[in-house]
Amino acid sequence: MSVSKITHIRLSGESSELTDKITHVKLSDDTVETVAQVVLYIDKENKYYYVDASGARIEVESVHPTGKLPYIRTKLNATTKDNLLNLPTF
Repeated sequence: MSVSKITHIRLSGESSELTDKITHVKLSDDTVETVAQVVLYIDKENKYYYVDASGARIEVESVHPTGKLPYIRTKLNATTKDNLLNLPTF
């Protein structure tokens, strides 16, 4: 099992408030992965996280909606807005 820190995101549109619009992530070692890769790795028990402004480590999970492509989001916490969307884009 590996653990990877997500530092940046790439969106499919200019601006979005939905995590299913994230197409790629950049990791702390500058590796770029597609969301499809991240979903596959999470489903194989690998861990991904991001660090919020307060320094808290927030775990990322895969989501498999019926009839749609899988996507990633942060696990539930104190905010209703997904934390991944706070990351810088690349």
